[in-house]
Amino acid sequence: MLRILNFFLIGLVLASMSVTSSTPPVQAQSVNPVLVGTADLPRSLHTKYGELAASWNTNTVHAIAVNGDNRKNDTFYWRKSDSSLTFPEPVDLGDAGGQTDYTGADVATAWHNQNVVVAVWLDQDTDRIYFRRSDDGGQTWGGARVVHQGGGFPVTPKVGIRSFPGGGLGEVVITWRDPESFYYTICNAQGEGCIGRQYLDGDDRAKAYGQAAIAVGPNGALGIAYVTSATVYARIWDATKSGAAALAARETVAAQNGSIDRYFDTTMAIDRNGEIFVAYRRLDRKLETGGADQGDVFFSRRTGFNSWPRSRINNVQSRGTVAIATDPVGNLHFFWVRARDGANEYFYTKRLPDGGFTNNYIGSSPVFIANGMVTGTLSDWSYGHGALEAFVPGGQIMRYYLFRTPGDNCIAQTITIGNAIPGTNPPVVRDPSVVGTLAPSAGCTPAEQRVVLNAQDANAPAAPWSGTYNVPITNLEQCVQTLHVQLRANNRTQFDPQWRSVTFIADPQAAGTPVDAAVTVMNPKIFGLIPPVFSPVSPAGDLMSEGASNGDPGYTRIGQMHMRIADIGDCSGVGAYNLLFDAGALIQSGTITGTFASNLPLPPQVPNTALVAGETLFKIQVFDRIGNSVELPRRMVYDPPDPNGRPVMDLSQTSLTTDTNTLTILRSLIINTIVVTDNLYQRGFSVPTRGYINNQTPPNTSDPTKQFWGLWIAVEYLGKGADAESQYPPLPNGGLTFDNLRWQPVEVPNAVAGARVRFNLFDGVLNRTASSPTNGFGPDLTKDGTYRVYVKALDGAGNASTATYSTTLRLDPGYEVPTIRLPFIRR
Repeated sequence: MLRILNFFLIGLVLASMSVTSSTPPVQAQSVNPVLVGTADLPRSLHTKYGELAASWNTNTVHAIAVNGDNRKNDTFYWRKSDSSLTFPEPVDLGDAGGQTDYTGADVATAWHNQNVVVAVWLDQDTDRIYFRRSDDGGQTWGGARVVHQGGGFPVTPKVGIRSFPGGGLGEVVITWRDPESFYYTICNAQGEGCIGRQYLDGDDRAKAYGQAAIAVGPNGALGIAYVTSATVYARIWDATKSGAAALAARETVAAQNGSIDRYFDTTMAIDRNGEIFVAYRRLDRKLETGGADQGDVFFSRRTGFNSWPRSRINNVQSRGTVAIATDPVGNLHFFWVRARDGANEYFYTKRLPDGGFTNNYIGSSPVFIANGMVTGTLSDWSYGHGALEAFVPGGQIMRYYLFRTPGDNCIAQTITIGNAIPGTNPPVVRDPSVVGTLAPSAGCTPAEQRVVLNAQDANAPAAPWSGTYNVPITNLEQCVQTLHVQLRANNRTQFDPQWRSVTFIADPQAAGTPVDAAVTVMNPKIFGLIPPVFSPVSPAGDLMSEGASNGDPGYTRIGQMHMRIADIGDCSGVGAYNLLFDAGALIQSGTITGTFASNLPLPPQVPNTALVAGETLFKIQVFDRIGNSVELPRRMVYDPPDPNGRPVMDLSQTSLTTDTNTLTILRSLIINTIVVTDNLYQRGFSVPTRGYINNQTPPNTSDPTKQFWGLWIAVEYLGKGADAESQYPPLPNGGLTFDNLRWQPVEVPNAVAGARVRFNLFDGVLNRTASSPTNGFGPDLTKDGTYRVYVKALDGAGNASTATYSTTLRLDPGYEVPTIRLPFIRR
């Protein structure tokens, strides 16, 4: 692991930690740390670069170091699982030949399963890095495995094990220096199947410094911090990937600037929210000439790729490593040493999740001290565990320091949504209230609880501690909601300033709109939802049978309807539908992914009967993905193209003329009078339950100007001759029929006298003068002459009148062809 312990926590949904490095942090409401005491680890002798780790779920501290006489060494492992100062006798994990300055060992725990402990150490005599694993919190160990062998002069191995929610274990990542470059290897969780050594940073191989630091976090998070050329770098693992492909590009944490800014001795920590921190020191240039090796203490928090704002920890300095670790509730623990002017001092401080720092604990040592490390646990107190090298007569030993801060972690460590739909992530609540349980942080005995929705309101009423909650959801239409919890310890008069939160999706059946879906049914001929069978260019079948490809959405001339169901922001998503008869019997059902759109048979008016002309009522029931439903009535009118279904246009009472502008192809058809009667269609018959509102003029069954939807218009070019109308009489004649025309359906919203319908002469015009009649002209300026316009009446279902009105018009030479100007884009 890193030169420090990284303290790992279980992946629970807790509040986000807010970090601001550009402004001084707010002083936390916390008791400052006190030193419980110190103790020497038994049988430690000539130890260098010892490491710490913690299993917070058992309040266990793990320590490891290479121990011996600088040639024949052992890898000693110590553990204790209480808040005392005393460590039992060590366990010998294996031989570690070579000088203890260069061999080194490391210990780490898995994040979501902290009973899993892994250790690595280096045997310099054989250039081997060994690995062992314990599955019971360090009480018993599996056999040793060689995870790497060879190299010029490998030193200081570090280890981290990736883990995932539920305790699933991923890869073991091991890094070391050899000695001009940093390397890494990746093994499986048992230390097997390791890949060959890989350069951690191949860009600066000759200036690697000190030891790398490795940290793991929740959900497969892992990172490595290291120093080359007096610059601190980091490599972050992509939590969604595995193997060498997971290692992202190098990021600069703190860059050297000549002799002004030079950075060394990194450690790394990843907190419960996956936020990454790197601690380090800056060499003080003012002290360089005096031979001292002191530096200001800093840490950086990653805010994005290659973005590491820097914060300074008070006005103090460090000799050697600045140790950082995190604990289950997001506190950051710091530990470092300073030796100046003959004094040997150690420093401990803690940064709380709200950004505030405790005061530094400053202690003095009667002997020279170096190479500190730290970790944190929670039980009856909040503990900081530090260890360092103490230079005593006969060699350097591993000395342990225990700090504690009382009562500053009374927070909801876990918040459970008890009435969430099983298997939903994030949790989805279907009830009008959210209920569940709370568990306090270790060492906290709450007296009161405050549970609120969507706003951290410190003035909201509190309730006696029960460990359960039942909060009504006041805004049932709001999808994403957040439950906030604040606790007060029984030995405190004030609530802990830290809130803990969990986000869930509220999607109650009791909401005003339990399923947010737009449901429409319409004429399937509209917008080409069913392509016309006849060709718009060449004859194919009976045009009168196929009908127009537009009309009133609430009418259909074929026994089908187009149904569309769109998710318009349902909290859990739309998932299925039922099509029902008006009385409730099921017609058919189906699933929905995103938006459903299909042509379906139009339900008959009565089950087990044939569909007949007229209005048919039915219902559409829509379900979201958690079982909420809404039932919507819908209406369609079936108007088949039989003789009774066609609109009747009375030509004797109909007068249509064209405008007198003869110099444009955009023309207006002027409705002077028109009389059309239809058996079913009444323009303006508005039925909101269709899923839309028809804003045409109100229906009037006695008004023949309101019993048709629109006109069917077709145009033919008769040429420039003076006798064009007699040379080319109206169709059908000479083998051509109406099917040769390109008919354009045009809605007529209001048919009172003087209403105008716009159309384009060149859009699908049939050229009667060509040897083979063709449809449509382009931007042709030679087609002046006579045109004939044909007009049929259309009802809402697209049925056309048998009667056809026709009139002619002129297009004079020099006419205008409309153009569209597009911007010229140079690439």
